[in-house]
Amino acid sequence: MFGQLRYLISESFRGWKQHRTVILPSLLTIFLCSLLLASSLTVLGAVARVLSAEGSLYTVEAFLPENVQEDSVAAIQARMEHLMGVDSVEFVSADSALADFRRHFPGEMLDLVDENPIPPFFRLKLAKELHNPASLEETVDALSREGYFEEVQAPVDWATRVSKWKFKMVFWPVCLSLLLLVTLSLIICNSVRLSLMSRRLLVENMKYAGGSPFFIEFPFVLEGVMQGFLGSGLAVVLLLAIMESVAQAVPLVAANIGGLGSLLCLVVLLVTLISAYFSYRTVQEFLLAKRNERD
Repeated sequence: MFGQLRYLISESFRGWKQHRTVILPSLLTIFLCSLLLASSLTVLGAVARVLSAEGSLYTVEAFLPENVQEDSVAAIQARMEHLMGVDSVEFVSADSALADFRRHFPGEMLDLVDENPIPPFFRLKLAKELHNPASLEETVDALSREGYFEEVQAPVDWATRVSKWKFKMVFWPVCLSLLLLVTLSLIICNSVRLSLMSRRLLVENMKYAGGSPFFIEFPFVLEGVMQGFLGSGLAVVLLLAIMESVAQAVPLVAANIGGLGSLLCLVVLLVTLISAYFSYRTVQEFLLAKRNERD
């Protein structure tokens, strides 16, 4: 059994050597398609991160005067909690706002001022059903008309941009990924079919000699697996090197590439499985066609 397995593996590598004029172009095309597929899925992952944080855009900050009284704060908060579409209201004191600022920004930015420049404010979060730019802008306008806020701000522009491009940011990477998967399947099928045609006489002799389907299919399936694994592996290594270089130059990218390694490993596994499946299917169709010819 092990002797036959060694023979089948050596036959697969022999096929690579003998039919390199067919296999190398296919390998190069698989590499390019895998690179595009990995890039497309990386973009899709980044879009998913952006959309997961979309809810944080629907937050309004209403700043109070510095000398506001505590009883006034409680009254204003109670009034705001009854506003239509408000999910939660949080009061942030001046000291808490300053501490939060120091956690996210260097302290040198505050060294030029003697006192705390950040006033107390309310942070309102809209209900999920009102996560749209129009509702956000209406809430900002409604709070701005109240006389007890010095300033009301919200990322309306960013919410509008994300809402406008949300469908396109998801649709096009998904379409490109599906198109690349179909292209990879056709490339692998064509490569295996050409390899079968070039070894047609050998396959027929093995069949007539009583070779089992596994004995005939294994070398071709292994060739397809090696093409898929090698092509996608090289593409993933190249993309990972590019992303690491970009992350070193742009800290924002470095903070948002978590899980990229797992995603790229998934690409290698996916392309390898596709290669194995369509190689097996192509050999099966070839053997079935030959059986029908004899019948």
